[in-house]
Amino acid sequence: MRARAVHAARELGLHPVLDVVASDTAAAALYERLGWIPLATVEQRWAPDRLVSVRCYAAPQDAPVRGA
Repeated sequence: MRARAVHAARELGLHPVLDVVASDTAAAALYERLGWIPLATVEQRWAPDRLVSVRCYAAPQDAPVRGA
């Protein structure tokens, strides 16, 4: 599914990005090993009383996304 999303974004001339819950260090490490570029860590409001810290990533610019 991730490969389809990356391909669809690129077909539309868009740059693929994704968010990972910051506390999920295994997921963050996986995306970084796959070449995704960390952009920022931000707070997202998921409910009126719930803020979640997420890491934002961008796919490598001119290379296929490994493991996508």
